[in-house]
Amino acid sequence: MLADTVAYAGHTTEDRRIVVQVRGRVVVAVRAGIARYPCATFGEVGPLVVREAGNARIGRDGRFTFRAGEPAQRITVAGVVRAHARRVSGTVRVHGSIATGQKCASATLRFTARR
Repeated sequence: MLADTVAYAGHTTEDRRIVVQVRGRVVVAVRAGIARYPCATFGEVGPLVVREAGNARIGRDGRFTFRAGEPAQRITVAGVVRAHARRVSGTVRVHGSIATGQKCASATLRFTARR
C-alpha cells in the first residue's frame, strides 16, 4: 500500500505561495509562485507559478533536494522536512530561459510551509 501524500503549504520571502507534497520519505511535487523572474536583456518576466512532479528522497536527517522541469524552466528546492513539527523549510529557485534563449533566474528564496 502506498503512503498518502501530505501537502505542506506556506509562503516564500516574496510572500508567494509554495506547496511541497510528500509521500512517505519522498518529495513528489512542488508548486511555487515566483514574483520576480528577471532575464538577461529582456528584463522582468514574472510573476510566474511553477508546478513540477519529481522524486526527491528525504534523508534520515530530513534533508532533500528537489530538481525538476525542462531546461527552459527548472525549479530547485532544497529543504528539511520536520515531520514531528509538521513543517518544511528551505530555499527555492527557478532558472532557465525564455523563447528567445535568454537566461533567466529568480533569487534564491527562503520558505516555510506547514501541514
